[in-house]
Amino acid sequence: MYLHTQLKARKVDYYFCGGFACINVGMTARTTSGIDIAVPNGSHGYGTLLDIFSRPPFIQDKTGVLPPDSYYFYVESSGNFVEVDGVIAGFMAFPEFDPSKVIQVGKQMQLNFLEPAGLLRLKLSSWANETRRNGPKRGGDMSDITSIRDLLASNGMAMDLVGLRSDMAKGLREWVHEFKDLKNWQRLDRHYKG
Repeated sequence: MYLHTQLKARKVDYYFCGGFACINVGMTARTTSGIDIAVPNGSHGYGTLLDIFSRPPFIQDKTGVLPPDSYYFYVESSGNFVEVDGVIAGFMAFPEFDPSKVIQVGKQMQLNFLEPAGLLRLKLSSWANETRRNGPKRGGDMSDITSIRDLLASNGMAMDLVGLRSDMAKGLREWVHEFKDLKNWQRLDRHYKG
């Protein structure tokens, strides 16, 4: 809520993505260890986010666990630390900020989240990375991908899978090859052949 309030006051567009978004938008039944937030590039977007991160209640990692040039931050809340990753919208697989691709959740908070199809594309892009696919985030990613895919399909939504490019297409191919669930994906795009 603090980030939302600060960014809204400074008129910076943003969307939450990653596990936190999958829980809130994709109905994924899982936990997450951090929050990923994407803002536009530039001094008014990413620069503003870094400015917010540079002040309490945020602190930067000083333990040396993370690389010194990383932009991973922790926010203290009730004696706990939550990792908050700032992402530049439009960098790699992270979509540019587009109001039509952002949904608001929460009656009073109105937090901004990347829409489900965008989250699914982002997760498929991550699945293309073998280290991630076989690493500690595997379980969360599997839960996210199946939950969001099934949510979209159960709501009768179509998604262009044939038109996926680069890591998104590779991630989906890897997924279908491993789990042999092409029919589940064809519920989103009947033309997709794997």
